[in-house]
Amino acid sequence: MDDDILNTIFDSAIKNKNIIKNRQVLTIDYVPDKLLFRTKESTAIAQSLSVILKKGRPSNLLIFGKPGTGKTAVVKNVIEHLYKKTNELDINLRVPFINAKNSNTPYKILYEIAELLGINKEGKMQVYFTGLSMSEATDRILDFIRRRSIKVVIVIDEIDSLVNRKGDDILYNFTRANERISSDQFITLIGISNSLTFKDKLDPRVKSSLSEEELVFNPYTIEQLKQILIDRCKLAFYDNVIPIGVINLCAAIAGRETGDARKAIDLLRVAAEIAERSMTMKISEDHIRSAQQKIDSDTNYEILRNSTLHTKLVILSIIKSKNGSTGEIYTIYQYFCSKIQQEALTQRRMTQIVGELDQLGLITTNIVNQGRYGRTQRIKLHIHISSVKQAIKNDPILSPFIDNINN
Repeated sequence: MDDDILNTIFDSAIKNKNIIKNRQVLTIDYVPDKLLFRTKESTAIAQSLSVILKKGRPSNLLIFGKPGTGKTAVVKNVIEHLYKKTNELDINLRVPFINAKNSNTPYKILYEIAELLGINKEGKMQVYFTGLSMSEATDRILDFIRRRSIKVVIVIDEIDSLVNRKGDDILYNFTRANERISSDQFITLIGISNSLTFKDKLDPRVKSSLSEEELVFNPYTIEQLKQILIDRCKLAFYDNVIPIGVINLCAAIAGRETGDARKAIDLLRVAAEIAERSMTMKISEDHIRSAQQKIDSDTNYEILRNSTLHTKLVILSIIKSKNGSTGEIYTIYQYFCSKIQQEALTQRRMTQIVGELDQLGLITTNIVNQGRYGRTQRIKLHIHISSVKQAIKNDPILSPFIDNINN
C-alpha cells in the first residue's frame, strides 16, 4: 500500500473528532453496574446461593437462555455480591468461573479449575497442563478442597460445549463429589447453557443431580432492548451523536431476530465505526443497516469457510432435508459422502457436529413431541442459504452440490 494512503488514514484519525467517548462499554466483556430487566433472575440465583451464608450447600443450578440474554453477566454480578458477604463472615468460598467453549478439552477444564482454586501454586499434588489422567486430576482437586476446608461453586459457562465433547464424566464426578468430602465442605455446580434443549443431551446419570434447580432467561423484548441501548449510548457516545430513531431500529433488528442484547450493542459499535471512517458526526439508520450486513456476512462466512469438510457436508444435508429429522439428515449426509468418496462419520459424531453448529447460531434445533412415537429433534438452517453458497462456491469438491440449491 502507498505510504501516502497510510499517512492520510492516520492523519484523518488524528484530526477528526470522535463520536465514541468510551469504547469499552460497547465490548462484549463490559458488565454494567445495573443490569436492567433481570431483577427476577438475579433474585432467584441469589436466593439459591444464600444458603452458603447459613453454612449450607446450595443446590446445583442449570441456567438456560439464548445468547445475549444476560445469563453470564447476572451470575457474575450475584457472585461479586456474595463474595463481599462471605468475606465479612470469614467463609472460605471459591468460585472458579470456566468458559467451556474456550477450554477446548474436558481435561483443560479440570486444569483451569485447579488454577483458579490455587492448587497449582502449591509445591506438590499439582494438576499439570498435561500428563495426568482425568481421574487423577479430579482426585487432586478434591484432595485440595479437603485439606483446605473450602466451599466451592464451579460455574461452567457454555456448558453445552463440554457435553458435546463427551465431558459428561466431569459433571458426573463433581455432582457426586460431596460424597467424598466432609459435611462442612461442598462442591456445587452452576451450568450456563445457550440451548433450552441442553438437558436432552445429558447422560441420565448426570441429568437428575445436575438440574436440582433450573432457571430460564427469556429473550429481551424490543422495548427492553431499546432501554438497554439508551442507557449504553449515554455512556458510549458524545451528545447528539445517535438519534432515537437509530436506537429504535437497532433494537427492532436485534429484537425481531433473537432478543440478543449483545447483538444490539454490537450493531451500535460497528455502525459507529463505519460512521467514524466516513467522517460523519452522527450515526444514521444507513450505518446500522451496513453494520448488520457486515456482521452477518463476516461472521457466517468466516465460520463456514474455515469449517471442516464433514461440517460443510452436514450443513448441506440440513439444507437438502425436507423434515429436518436427524435420521433423514444423516441419510443425505451419507449420500454426499459416497458421491465424493469420503468415509461417512458415525451418526453419533454427526449429531455432535449438529450440536456445535447450534451453539454457533448457524442452525436451530427443537425437540418435537410426536405422541406415542416419542420425541424427535427437528433441525433447521438459521442463516441465509446465500451465506453457505458464498462460503463454498470456490470449493472444488463441494461446489457442485450447491448448483441445485435455491435461495
